[in-house]
Amino acid sequence: MKLKSLFSTMALVAGLGLSVPAEAVKLKFKTPEKAPASDEAGAILSVAGVMPSAVLEMTDEPGTWFRDPTDGDALVVVKPGEAVLIKMTDVNAEHTITSLIWQPGAKDFPVDQDKPSTASVTVKFDKPGLYVFTCKVHPYMFGAVIVDDPKTEGLDLGREIQLVTGARVPTTSDIAKKLLRTFFVVTTPSLWRDYTKPVWEVNLPDIPLNLGGTVVSLSALSVSVPNEVFKPKVPGVGEVWVNTQFEKIAGKDKPGSATQLDTATWTIRKKVKGVRIDMNHPHNMWTDRAYRYIYQTEWFDKRLTTFDRKSGDIYSVVTVGQDPSHVITRPGTDTLYVAINGEDRVAKLSPGRNHNLLGSIKVGDHAGPHGHWISDDGKYMVTPNALAAGVSVVDLDSERVTEIPTGGVIPIAVGIRPQGDYAYVANLLGTPPMLASMSVIDLKTKKKIKDIDLAADYDPVSGKTKGPAYGLLPIQTPVSPDGKYVVTANTLSATISIIDTATNRVIKQLPCDPGAHGVEFGFKKGGGYYAYVASKFSNVLTVVDMDTLEIAGRVLLADPTDPDITALNGYGGQGVLPLPLVFHGWLGDTLELSGTGKLDPEVEAWLRELTPEQKGI
Repeated sequence: MKLKSLFSTMALVAGLGLSVPAEAVKLKFKTPEKAPASDEAGAILSVAGVMPSAVLEMTDEPGTWFRDPTDGDALVVVKPGEAVLIKMTDVNAEHTITSLIWQPGAKDFPVDQDKPSTASVTVKFDKPGLYVFTCKVHPYMFGAVIVDDPKTEGLDLGREIQLVTGARVPTTSDIAKKLLRTFFVVTTPSLWRDYTKPVWEVNLPDIPLNLGGTVVSLSALSVSVPNEVFKPKVPGVGEVWVNTQFEKIAGKDKPGSATQLDTATWTIRKKVKGVRIDMNHPHNMWTDRAYRYIYQTEWFDKRLTTFDRKSGDIYSVVTVGQDPSHVITRPGTDTLYVAINGEDRVAKLSPGRNHNLLGSIKVGDHAGPHGHWISDDGKYMVTPNALAAGVSVVDLDSERVTEIPTGGVIPIAVGIRPQGDYAYVANLLGTPPMLASMSVIDLKTKKKIKDIDLAADYDPVSGKTKGPAYGLLPIQTPVSPDGKYVVTANTLSATISIIDTATNRVIKQLPCDPGAHGVEFGFKKGGGYYAYVASKFSNVLTVVDMDTLEIAGRVLLADPTDPDITALNGYGGQGVLPLPLVFHGWLGDTLELSGTGKLDPEVEAWLRELTPEQKGI
C-alpha cells in the first residue's frame, strides 16, 4: 500500500470524529513570516544553486492536481535540508503556488504567488513536519511535502502547524485532523464517498505517525459508515443541472460533464460531456430567459461554452480569459457576466447561442473574482475577490466599482437578498481570528456591517460542538427567494449551515458529504422551495426542504449504465442550476414570455405548476 494511501485513510477517520489525545492549548495568531522575493510576473524565485530531491507537478487531473511523477501521488517525503521542485505541466490555465499549511518558524515560509502564472517554484525545507500547498484560484488543488527526520520514530508531521489564516494549532487537535482529512481525501479518489455501495469503509494498517513526540498508530482507527440514497417524497418542479466536474469520459483528455436531473422523478435525463471540444472542468452554469441554452464555464481553462438545454448540442466555445468560474445574466437584459477568476475582471457578453464580447469590468487589482451575484432588480453586481480579501459592488448602469475590504481570506461566493439590501459573502478560510466566516455587506452604504462566525460553536482543539454554528471552509452561499435564509455548503466540516437573515445567526446545521460545495434553490411542487447541495467528493445531490429545514433526500448523480463514463462516475459536484429559476428578477423575465410561443412546451408546463406565491404574485 502506498504511503499516501495510508495517510489518506488516517485523515479520513480523524475527520469523522475518532480522535487521538488532544493538548489543552489555545489557538495562537500571528502575521506569517515574509515570503521569498517575487519577480515581475509574480512568480516566487527558485532557490539558487539548490538541486531538488523530489518533484510535484501541477495538473488538471482530479485528485492528483499536484503529482509526484514517480508514483502519481500528491505527497512526497524528503529529509531536512532537501528541496522540492513544484512545476506546472499538464494545465490549460494559470494557477498560484501557495502555502496553506507549514511548520511554524520554517525558513522562507510561507510561499505565495501574488497572481496566477505558469512559473515553477523550488522550495527548500529546514524543519521536519507537514507542508501543504494549494492554488488560491482553485483552492482544493492540494499537494504536500513531509519533511521526515530519519532519527525519530514514525513519519514526522510536527508538533504544530501554521495555517495561512495566521492560526497555529497542535497536530493532535481536532482542526488539524480535519485539515489532514481534507488534504488526503481530496487527493485520493479511492476514498471519495461512493453511494453506489452500501458502506463507506476504511481499514487501516499499523503505521506509526509522529505528532511532535506523540506517536499514534493507524490500526485503531478503522471505521465504516453506512450510505443511504433516498428520493424526496415531494417532487420538485422542473429539472436541476449539476456540474459533475470530475467525471472521466471516453474520448476526452480533460474531465467533467453537466448532469441533468428530472426533479419530478429524481432520475438522470442525460449528461452533456463535451467530447468534441474536450470540455475541461465544467464548473458553473446559467441559462437565458427562455431556457433554450445553458451557459457553461470551464474553470481550469479559458472558455465559456454554450449548449442546447434539450439536445445537449454545443453551439459555441468562446475564449473569455484565465480560469472563468461563474456565469450569470442580468435580469431585464439577459446580458452575460462571466467572472474571470484568474484575472481582475468580469467579462460581459451578448446573450444567445453565439456571443459577442461587449467588454469587461475591472473589479480591482489582482482581484480574482469568483462566485458573483446580481441583485433581483438588475441594479448591482457583487463580486467576491478571492485574491484581494474583499468584495466589489458594481453599479451595472454606470459600471462604477466600489471596492470593500472585508479582511476575509479567499472570499469565494456571494448571495444577495431579493430585497436588494444586503449581500452575504462566504470567506473560504475565515476572517482572522474566525476560522470560518460570512461577511454581511450593506449595499446602500457600501460597507461591511458584520462578520458571522460560522464556527462559533466549535472547539478546534477538542472538536466538541455546543450549537449549530459548525461550518468550516464555506463555499456557495445563496439567499432563499423569500429572503429568509442563507444556505451555505461547508467543504471541510461536510455540513450545511442555515443562517436566519433577520438575526444574522446560524440557526441550523445539517450533515452533508466530503467537499460540500454548490448550493442553489429550486421549486418544490405544491409550494415552497428545495435547496440543492452538491459535493465534490461524493456522488449524490443532497436535497434540503426549506419548509422544515431538514434533509429531504439524497439523489444519485452516478449513472452506472453509461458506458462512456470511464471513472469517477457522478463525482465533482460543484455548480448547481435548477430550472425554472426561482429568483423573481429572472423568473419574471421568463413569465413574460409565457403564452407568446417563445417558450418550449415543457417550460410552459413547468410554469403552470408554480403557485402564485412561487411566482411572486
